[in-house]
Formats: sequence, structure tokens, C-alpha cells
Amino acid sequence: MKKSSMKLLFRTFLIGVLFVSLQGCSKKVEARKPITTTTSSSIQQSIETNKKLNAAEEQAIENIIKNIDQKFERSANGFYYSFTKKDSTVGIQPKFGDRVTFEYDAVALNGDTIYRKEELSPITKSLDQEYGIFRGMRAALKLMKTDEEMIVFFPSYSAYGYYGDNNRIGSNTPFKSRVRLIGINLKE
Repeated sequence: MKKSSMKLLFRTFLIGVLFVSLQGCSKKVEARKPITTTTSSSIQQSIETNKKLNAAEEQAIENIIKNIDQKFERSANGFYYSFTKKDSTVGIQPKFGDRVTFEYDAVALNGDTIYRKEELSPITKSLDQEYGIFRGMRAALKLMKTDEEMIVFFPSYSAYGYYGDNNRIGSNTPFKSRVRLIGINLKE
């Protein structure tokens, strides 16, 4: 084959490839549609599951409380509490930003000790401003005055919730606690 024939053959090949490529580009390609999943049904299922779990925890706590010869109140935060030592004189209760020193233990509803107070206490933290006090405990401490003590039953949603404490308190674990407020340093 001559050099000119080779060039002609190569040019023809390139023109053919270009023509086929252009034909492919002229087709309107539709983008792939995303896979749609409806999460509303799974969210609704999760809500229903949590409602049942919360109701079961509260029922378990109420069953325990009714067998205790002591009056318990239910807080707006969902935990049940009863003072074992209450100061009837006028005193202050901690509020947002105050530093509190307190001690507590954690006992499973079946009576097994999760944490002894010596393992956890004393704790000094600023209320609502420092990590390390779970929601129910912050609310319980705000009900107390210095040197008062109470028994508190925390449902899991007001304690460590779904994640637990990443140590001994597991997922969705309600527990009982004896809490004593040792001191309050007012926010300046």
C-alpha cells in the first residue's frame, strides 16, 4: 500500500469514528432519576416504637413506686422523684449557670448497681453550660437546695437515651438514683 492510500484510509476511519460519535451525541440522553424512598413511614414507625418504649419504661417505674412507702411526684421532664431529706427553711435552688456540686449513684430498675456514688461523685459542674450532666439530672438538681437528698427514677429519655453512657448504662436504660446536692456556687 502506498503512503497516500494509507493516509486516505486513516482519514476515512477518523471521519467514520467522528460521524458515529456525533450520532451518539445527538441523541437526547435522559439523566438517571434518583431512587426515591419515603421516609415518612419509617419516621412514623420510629415514633410509634419510641412511644411504646417510653410507656413501658414509665409503667415499670410506676409499678416499682407503688410498692414503696413514699410519695413520688412526676416532674415535667418525665422523671419521678421523692425527697428523702428536705430543708423546710428558706434556701436557694440552683439555676442556669450556677456551679453545683452533687453526688449520685445509678441502680437498674431490677436492683443491680450500675454505678456506686463513690465511682461518680462528687461532681462539680455549671448547670446547663457544661457537658456531663444529663438532662434529667439538670432538672432534678434545680428542684433541690443545698444538702437536700432525693430518690429519682429516670426513664431513659430523660437520662442517657438511645446511646447510653458508652460504658455501663446501655441503650434505652431507665434507672434509679439517690441524689444529694452538696453545694451551690452562684453565677456571678
